[in-house]
Amino acid sequence: MLANYVAPYESTATKRLKEAGIVSLGKVNCDEFAMGTTGENSGIRITKNPWNTSRVPGGSSSGSVVSVSSGMAPASIATDTGGSVRQPASLSGVVGFKGTYGTISRYGVIPMASSLDTMGVLARTVRDSHLIWDTMQGHDPLDATSLDGRIEISPDIWSRTDLK
Repeated sequence: MLANYVAPYESTATKRLKEAGIVSLGKVNCDEFAMGTTGENSGIRITKNPWNTSRVPGGSSSGSVVSVSSGMAPASIATDTGGSVRQPASLSGVVGFKGTYGTISRYGVIPMASSLDTMGVLARTVRDSHLIWDTMQGHDPLDATSLDGRIEISPDIWSRTDLK
């Protein structure tokens, strides 16, 4: 139904990434309308787990997680309502980070459950997920639910060997 849909405006999250010099490699597959936990209910094709194609990668952000898990991209963004970033990350061997509600603007995101939706990051390392999240976070006057200000994480955290 949305195969040829082109949004009339850009999301704040992707706009901030673009302004920071991060290049978008393209759109990825996902379970339609963000409803699915396997990656098997896409309008395009079934998404396979790159580590074992007889297993699912998790969903609904299956294309995002596979792009990172297979090495095609260093990181990917997705939405998380009830586990759509965290569950595929755990099934596909990458870091899945769902930020606190309001830290990343939802402007430009088609909502599934507005009071639960957040933007999330899939990446190979905790540090990479933090860098992407930190680039997207911050107040947005176009999203009344975005937090006033930013959340700062101490740079000391990256000296911990268990997070590299």
